[in-house]
Amino acid sequence: MAKAILLASSSPSSVEVDAEFGRWYDEIHIPDVRAAIPAITTVGRYRVLDPAAGDQALPRYVAIYEIDDADAAAAAAALQGAVSEGRVSMTDTMNVTDHPPVVEFLTAI
Repeated sequence: MAKAILLASSSPSSVEVDAEFGRWYDEIHIPDVRAAIPAITTVGRYRVLDPAAGDQALPRYVAIYEIDDADAAAAAAALQGAVSEGRVSMTDTMNVTDHPPVVEFLTAI
């Protein structure tokens, strides 16, 4: 069982760049985050289901990073340091205005 979890939700900047956003997330972003937090053991990505929104709605995704270290504060600091130092690549395909990303660290109880 993970001792901590990094929960990150995000959306593409438009429906048209959804596939490109997914490729960037899987091939670049997840490896960057894993390099910043070596205690990450498993990562899963999920699409949030919103049946009322229909097919043209801007999708929302959640990534769950399982961390085998109870020091979530250290993991958060490591990630912030990597972002500040430019070791975590960003993309213009991520929506940062009307559906900005949300990042939370959770500790097992």
